[in-house]
Amino acid sequence: MPKEKILITGSNGFIGGFLVDEALRSGLDVYAAVRKHSNQETLKEQNVSILEVDYDNKDELSETLKQYNFDYIIHNAGITKSPDLQQFMLVNKGLLVKLTDSIIESGIKLKKFVYMSSLAAYGPADNVPDEIIREQSPPKPVTRYGVSKLAAEQYLISQNNLPYVIIRPTAVYGPKDKDFLSVFQMIKYGFNLQPGIGSQRLTFIYVKDLASLILNATLSHHVKKTFFAADGKVYTADVFTKLIEKNLNKKTIKIKVPISIVRTLAFFTENTGKIWGKYAILNSDKVNELEARVWNCDVSNLNHELGFTAKYDLQAGIDETISWYKANNWL
Repeated sequence: MPKEKILITGSNGFIGGFLVDEALRSGLDVYAAVRKHSNQETLKEQNVSILEVDYDNKDELSETLKQYNFDYIIHNAGITKSPDLQQFMLVNKGLLVKLTDSIIESGIKLKKFVYMSSLAAYGPADNVPDEIIREQSPPKPVTRYGVSKLAAEQYLISQNNLPYVIIRPTAVYGPKDKDFLSVFQMIKYGFNLQPGIGSQRLTFIYVKDLASLILNATLSHHVKKTFFAADGKVYTADVFTKLIEKNLNKKTIKIKVPISIVRTLAFFTENTGKIWGKYAILNSDKVNELEARVWNCDVSNLNHELGFTAKYDLQAGIDETISWYKANNWL
């Protein structure tokens, strides 16, 4: 009996690489969709078929989908950093529109289309009941990234003929991640900068747990469903940094920086970046994320609908992440 075929976009990225691993473990025939001239080295080491796709060539993309007749597609490609909303919309919504239009034009009968969205599409839980974002909560993204993800979700939901599932992960960390690397590096050198007076309440999910959850959703019977993705616990920012300190055996100097100062710094770095044509890591979107006090979401349906329980708590995930960082000379 032939294996079921799955196409994973953005498969050469941080989360995408772990999705490929999990799909292979699930016994699927895995196809990795990448852009031409992108880094494919890690994929060449795995038992996957690499497809170079041109999202701007609708006819070619439709023909490719028709030729391989995929059973499942996980759309993970996108960007998390950009200086303007237009670029976010062009990629995060635009690629989804091009891909779904090509699926419809190809005539293939997908069993599941899984879209990787983000908790950022709904925003923080500061002003909602119980300070928990739920499915019925009104989406209020506070970043341009979140706005683009919400727009993509809304477009996908309008496609009545697609058997979609939407996954909204909270903060994702793990080996190969670069977004949290600066926090680990800062603590290694003995500093612990924290914005705001009070500590944020945060949620996390380890990348291996997220990949497992996504494959569970892909192979499940659920369609036209959405799931928030987190490990089920709420942590303070202090706990997150203390667990890193514990692993690295470091004592740090904690420096609390008022949000007003962070926002002023972000104004200058963002505008300087625009002048030089560079992306500023500290920008208005980042300040909006830091200013929000609660990033919590309802994941009560993960276990009884997908049979998912996180295998990694924050300490175990941090320990494994640090081991990878050290082994690969990132830390």
